[in-house]
Amino acid sequence: MAGVLNFFRFTGMTLFFLGILLFVVTVLNNWLGFAATMWLEGHVWRVYIFFAVSGILMYILITFRRKKAIKKAPE
Repeated sequence: MAGVLNFFRFTGMTLFFLGILLFVVTVLNNWLGFAATMWLEGHVWRVYIFFAVSGILMYILITFRRKKAIKKAPE
């Protein structure tokens, strides 16, 4: 179970960093105009923000999930 959670946590961080990186490259492309590809045009930046938000939510929800309460023995 821990291996699966670590996989999804790593996937969440990867999505977050890729989304932020692609968003920054798209913004720089809009300002500087260094490439004319469709995936760097202005209307695609929402997809990259969606990737970043989804990734960080996946990471947060897996990392800080509730653990099962340890039951104390009656005294």
